[in-house]
Amino acid sequence: MILGGALFWKASLSGYLRGQLSGIENHVRSNMSAAHLGSTDDEVVTSMIDHARVGSLTVDFENPDRTVKEKRISVRDHFSGTVEIDGVSVIKSFQFSGHEPLFDLRPNSYDTAPPHGIVSRGRVAIGYEGRNDPDEIKSAIADQEAQLKKYLDWSKAEVDTHDQSLPRLLKAAVERRRQALIELSKLNDF
Repeated sequence: MILGGALFWKASLSGYLRGQLSGIENHVRSNMSAAHLGSTDDEVVTSMIDHARVGSLTVDFENPDRTVKEKRISVRDHFSGTVEIDGVSVIKSFQFSGHEPLFDLRPNSYDTAPPHGIVSRGRVAIGYEGRNDPDEIKSAIADQEAQLKKYLDWSKAEVDTHDQSLPRLLKAAVERRRQALIELSKLNDF
């Protein structure tokens, strides 16, 4: 049995990214005041870009932690119902960097078999519990790792496209905010 819940499946990544884009105007309005009128638009954008950037997930597949433990597991058969047998729990985990909630967001490209795993404390773990069948276990873990890599690539492509559009969108919002602040300052002498 594969461990963990479906990754990249709970909500739409594109919906999340659209929400981020719709917040640009409010972010600029909240963070750009008349004090910024002495700075260039590019300087203001540079000061805001890191906060606006989502950034893709990066997983260190080269240095996994592996855990193999004996474990009593429940299995069902057609004659006895559920019985407890000796089995194994095998977990392979990888350190990651990036915004952890991205593991919950389904990219525009996806298939009907998302990877399953557990995300916690900067690590993503894939695993298997069941009978001690090394070939089956290795195959199941390899399949989950391949799916994880595929979904990470799909997510990265979408997030990177979003992040590349930010300087242009932020600059346009900064220009609009600058104009609004200039118009507002014209009221200072009434």
